[in-house]
Order: sequence, then structure tokens, then C-alpha cells
Amino acid sequence: MESFEIIKPCTLLEPFIKYYWILDYESNIVEPIRVIPYGCVQFTLYLGAKINSLGSINDSSYKDQAVVSGQISSFFDVVPQGKIRLINIVFKPFGAKPFFDFPISEIKNNIIPIRDIKNCDWLDLENKLSDLKDNKSIINCLEDNLIRKLEKKTLFNSYFSVNYERVLLAVNRIENSKGNANIKELSSLVCLSDKQFNRVFADYIGINPKHFLRIVRYQSVLLKLQNSNLKEYKDVDLHDLVYDFGYYDQSHLINNFKEFTGYTPREYINLFSPCSEYFSNI
Repeated sequence: MESFEIIKPCTLLEPFIKYYWILDYESNIVEPIRVIPYGCVQFTLYLGAKINSLGSINDSSYKDQAVVSGQISSFFDVVPQGKIRLINIVFKPFGAKPFFDFPISEIKNNIIPIRDIKNCDWLDLENKLSDLKDNKSIINCLEDNLIRKLEKKTLFNSYFSVNYERVLLAVNRIENSKGNANIKELSSLVCLSDKQFNRVFADYIGINPKHFLRIVRYQSVLLKLQNSNLKEYKDVDLHDLVYDFGYYDQSHLINNFKEFTGYTPREYINLFSPCSEYFSNI
């Protein structure tokens, strides 16, 4: 049995949040689910049975607790066992920064329990969500908490405002270039030195711009496969992908894809319906 709902954020939170999703899942079959990088930080509340996380982040178990997941640099698997409920916030690439009191790069490749962050607002949210049943009440609770955090934060002081605009401008250029922008070009675009740009970008996004470029590029490949005719998936022309997305050669494309998914492009296509979570407008 499975129930899955995706909800768009309210207008005030739309600049920061991509969407929320709520999953109710129950299965007697223990089967791993592959999680791949797509350039976004997430908040997740795990309820019900235990979920094991296996792979490149860390081997951990989650049950009846809220966590924040930083940017990930490679794939990992999660293994649900029994009946579970997941409540999730997917932040936009630059959207998590206003809600946490530390550089987002500090949680790269980590899944941190909210109680370890020691922030009363997030702990309060964890407790409130655990008691709610219907999805509308859950989303209302999430958004009330997030809006209060925005109101508490001095979001529009000059430092935050200027650097937020810089990161937003850089991310837009990266997306438009399908992950093929040049670091020096991006630094110049936002009027920072390369060193300053790397620091500010990692502070807001959670990874350095070079790594983010590579994630956006392979997510652009996934988007093209997603929009292709299903009959063409197993016959995908790797030469076209190399040319369209600026890879040096087929080996470069395959290695990049395996780093982030664990599979070659053809292996991935045979196992899954390609979907770019980064570029999806749900």
C-alpha cells in the first residue's frame, strides 16, 4: 500500500521551497530504494517503522525522528521496513540557508537529527508534526513554523540580501547553461573573486560551485531522457548526450553518471523511468 502527495508551498515561501511531499508506505518486502544527488537540502520526519540508510553518506537507522539532509555527493540506498510515514520539505538549492543558523556546507554528506541542531523552533516542529494525521494540517503546521522563522531572521540585512542575490544569479546561469558554466565567468558575474565566490556559494548551497555544476549537468541529461520517447530509452545515443551537454567523451559521461547514480546511463534507463528531480516542475 502506498500513498504519495506533493504539495506546492505558499507564495511567501515559494522563493525558498521547491515543494513538500508526504509518503505513506507499507510493504512486507524489504527492498532498497536508490537516492541520487539532485542539488537540494531536505528536512524529513520519519514516522512508523525503522528505515535504514546504506551507502555513501553513512549507515544509519531512522525511526520517529526529524532530520535535515545536506547536499550529497553520491548515491545511497534507503531500506524501509514495514509501515512508514515520511513528511518532507525539499528546499530550493539556495533555499535552506535562511532557516538554519550555520553554513549549509557544514552538513554536506550528512543526515543530522534535528535534536542535534539544538534549535527550539525545529524541535517544536518535530513534536507538533508527530501528532498530526491529515495532510492539510501537516502542511499548515510546516508553513506556520517556517514563516515564523523567516520573520525572526533578519533576512534583509545588507549582507544576506546581497549574497542571496549573488547566489540566485549564479544558480540561474548554471541552470541555463545546463551545468556548463565557467567558475571564473560566474565569479565575475556576481562581482566576487573566485575564492570569495566559492565560500559564499558553499555557505548557501552546501557544496562548492564546481560540484554543483556537475550535478546540474547530469540532472540535465536526466531531463532530456525524461522528455524522450520511451521507445528510445534503451537505444539512447551516447554521442548525442556527450555533444549536447559538453562532456569530453563517452567515458566522461558514463563516469559522471555512475558517480551520481551507481549505474551507467543504459543500466539506469533499463532499471528506472528517468526523471530529473532538479528540473521537474511538479
